[in-house]
Amino acid sequence: MISIIIINYNLADEVRNCVYSLLRFCNPKDFELILFENGSTENSLHSLIGELKTNNQLNLKFIKSEYNLGFGQACNKAAEQAEAEILFFLNPDTLIENDLIAQLNLRVVPEIYQSNIIAGLKVNSTSIFDFSAGYFPNIFFELLNIFLVGRFFEAMIVKLKTIFTKSSFPADWVMGSAIILRKDLFKKLSGFAPEFFLYFEEMDLCKRAKVLGYEVKYFHKTEVNHLGSVGSKKNYYFFTKMFYKGKLIFLKKHNTKLKFKLFTFLLRLNFLSQILFWSVFRIKSKSTSIDKIKAFKELLKYLNCPENISNNLID
Repeated sequence: MISIIIINYNLADEVRNCVYSLLRFCNPKDFELILFENGSTENSLHSLIGELKTNNQLNLKFIKSEYNLGFGQACNKAAEQAEAEILFFLNPDTLIENDLIAQLNLRVVPEIYQSNIIAGLKVNSTSIFDFSAGYFPNIFFELLNIFLVGRFFEAMIVKLKTIFTKSSFPADWVMGSAIILRKDLFKKLSGFAPEFFLYFEEMDLCKRAKVLGYEVKYFHKTEVNHLGSVGSKKNYYFFTKMFYKGKLIFLKKHNTKLKFKLFTFLLRLNFLSQILFWSVFRIKSKSTSIDKIKAFKELLKYLNCPENISNNLID
C-alpha cells in the first residue's frame, strides 16, 4: 500500500483531473488517497469528495485546514494520517497516463525498502532539458543565473545523465511534484521544515537526508505528466517572490555566513538583470512584467533577511 498525498490550494479542477487520471489507470485497492484542502479561497474539493465516496474500493481520507499552512506543513499534516509505509507526495497539476502504482512497485518501491532512499520521478522534461532533479545551489550556477541561463544549464546536465543511465541515478535533490519515501524516514527528518512556506522544501528535505547519510535518487524512467506552473500563472508576483524566498532561506540555512554573502551578491546581480529583462519585455506582457518587477524589488529589499519576506498574495 502507498499513501498518495495531494495538497489543494485553489486548484480544485486540477485535483479532479489528477485523481480521475489516477483512478483510470491504477487499481484503487493498491493505494490510499489523502486529499488536503489547504485553506482554498476558490472552489473547494467538496463536490469531488462526494463523488469519490461512492467508490467503495477507494481508501479515501479528506483533511481540511481553514488556513493556508504552506505546502510543506500541509504535507506534514496529511502524512500524520497516512496508514501506508510509503508516502507519495503528488502535485495536483499532474496527470497519470499509465498504471503508475504498478511501475512504482516494480522500479521504485523495492529500492526504497532496501536502501531507505528519497525517490523522485520524471515530472518536467523536454528534448534538451530535464528539470525534475538537480544539484544543490553552487557558485558556478549562480554566476550563470546572472545571465538567466544557470537553471537551464543544470537541467541540460540532468538530461544528459538520463541518456547514459538505465533507469535512475543519484541526485542532490528531486522535485517535490512527485516525491516518494518511507514514512519512517519522513518522521526521522521531522517532515518538511516549517520555515519553507512554498518552494525549496523538497531540496531542504533532500539536503538534510544526505547529511544523515541517506541517498536521493532520480527515477527518470518512471513518469507523471506535470502540467507545471498552473498556480503561478494566477499570480506571478506571489510565486516569484516565494520561489526566491525559499531559495534564500535554503542558502542561509545550509551555508556559512561568508558563503551566504557571496550567494546574495550574485543573486542581487541576478535580480537586477531580471528587472532589466522584464522591463524590456513589458511591451509584450505588461501584467506579468509588472508582477515580476514588483517581486524582484521586494526580494532586493530583504535579500539578507529572507525570513521577513511576507507570505501574502498581495502586499
